[in-house]
Amino acid sequence: MNLTRRKLSLALLALPAGCAYQPLAGLRTEAAAAPDLPVGLRTPATGQRWTYRKYNGYNSALLATETHEVLTLEPRVRVRIRSDAGATEQEELHQPWGQVLREFARDDVLNYEQATPLWPADLSPGSRSVHSTTYRIDNDSFRYWITQHTTVQGWERVTLANGPQLALRIEKLIRLQHRDIARAETIRRDTIWLAPQIGRWVARETTGDYRLSTGRGFSWQREDWHRWELTSWA
Repeated sequence: MNLTRRKLSLALLALPAGCAYQPLAGLRTEAAAAPDLPVGLRTPATGQRWTYRKYNGYNSALLATETHEVLTLEPRVRVRIRSDAGATEQEELHQPWGQVLREFARDDVLNYEQATPLWPADLSPGSRSVHSTTYRIDNDSFRYWITQHTTVQGWERVTLANGPQLALRIEKLIRLQHRDIARAETIRRDTIWLAPQIGRWVARETTGDYRLSTGRGFSWQREDWHRWELTSWA
């Protein structure tokens, strides 16, 4: 822990109880049995949409309400992401569904040279896969490497504001080359709870750490911690 972070932590501990720093509580989940019948992933269709609340994991603040909507199916599946926190729209590109060529992740839009699994093609609990490719960010021709390890952990029942949801827990460990040359290493963790019947996740949580060159060595820093929770879908 660097000196600045240590001072911040001590200052937070000194706050009165009513002003205490409150990280986001963990999702209410429990292991669940697999459905009796095979569950197929919902096929994308124009006009499908999902609405999420996006939270800051460090202080529990509600950052935005987002609507993700399928705009087109050919030649690629385009998903528009609108947020009430600003006028900017983002866009995901899938080819095929679940394999992304473009996604908004953390601090940049990532444009992959080869489609990268947002969720794996094999949804069998226990399945594992590794995918490596390069990506570009908008307005930059340089290619950065990225490797993603994906594990389908199994079925869980997730309790959200709109009730319990049966979903597959899928965990991804990501190592990548960041555009910030001061970063010696970047590690990201991305967990989604995919509900095949709705064709997307009911919850998603992203965290990350990076090793920063300080000129006198290295220090570990944290990336943003975000969680999305589904409120409605159509």
